[in-house]
Amino acid sequence: MAKKPIKKPIKKTPKVFLDANVVIGAGKPPGGPEIARVVDLVEAGLISVLTTDLTTTEVAKKHVENDFETIKAISQPHFRKIVEGATGVALPVIKRPELREKLKAVYEKSTAEMFKSLEAKTLQIDDVKPSIVFDDYAAGEGFFAGDGKKDQFPDAFAFECLKGEASKKHPVIIVSSDGDFEGPVKSADHISLVKSLPELFKSLGLEMVAPELDAFFAAHKDDLVARVDKELNAWGLQSDDVMDAEVYEITANSVEITKLTAFKSIEAGGSILVVGTIEVEAMISFTHPNWDEAMYDSEDKVLIPFEDESGETEVSLTIEVAMSIAVDEGNADEIEALRFRNGDFQYVTLYPPDMYK
Repeated sequence: MAKKPIKKPIKKTPKVFLDANVVIGAGKPPGGPEIARVVDLVEAGLISVLTTDLTTTEVAKKHVENDFETIKAISQPHFRKIVEGATGVALPVIKRPELREKLKAVYEKSTAEMFKSLEAKTLQIDDVKPSIVFDDYAAGEGFFAGDGKKDQFPDAFAFECLKGEASKKHPVIIVSSDGDFEGPVKSADHISLVKSLPELFKSLGLEMVAPELDAFFAAHKDDLVARVDKELNAWGLQSDDVMDAEVYEITANSVEITKLTAFKSIEAGGSILVVGTIEVEAMISFTHPNWDEAMYDSEDKVLIPFEDESGETEVSLTIEVAMSIAVDEGNADEIEALRFRNGDFQYVTLYPPDMYK
């Protein structure tokens, strides 16, 4: 009797699609420690990365918008004059459209380089037949089921691209922090969804029992505070309760780690990736127009302040961070890098309600 051939198990190499919200949250190009670890996975042949032309455009656009909101005042002659008078430095004359174009060029290039480092395969939205997506829209299915709206079209086209890449040998893992993919993934073969890069690492079996880091962070407390202070000042802070407020002279006083997860390095003896949540106490100085005594211009229907209010206060922030920690002989040795995981502005309240009690 002939023996049945032994079937070899299929070696699965997942294809990973990083949604724009996850890439943006990982930091400005070239990204923080999490993106660096994804690069490690690619180089080790454990995963391959997928993106779409629309996704890369969304990532660059978001960073352009963030930076433009921060520096757009440079296009105002009054602002440039004040800066020159205070610092002796003459800022270049630049109009807002030109400023946007310069930022666009910077982020289109840096975003493209980041995805190149990930060896990402770029799928073209134009390769999807529009009728496939519009049929779902007309039937209220897929991305347009339930509360689905017209703004789901980008995700719907991206998902159709991904369906063509998914197979038993190369399943697709979508990494997205919003819930738009949840419904469509349930009815798709060989496609799964995780909510964050840490969840991706865990799904790949890379999560490890966190090493004893309490003693390490206690011994490196000053370094941790200094790195958080540097990152806070690099990002800046925005007021969520006073219009046109400016926050400056940010000083981190204390940092408490409230949650952390560590992941193995691919190479033996390599650095540890730590993802966690920190609570930061910081002292800030601020200034803002005196809106309480501003004059109302009935013609233009706006308030016109005549002077500024200044002060300082202590604020508390909860921040998601990623850290890379060097290892020496199997033990955590030093903090190599620290980045905030949220690409959005950090907001603080200058005048909390309890101040008036």
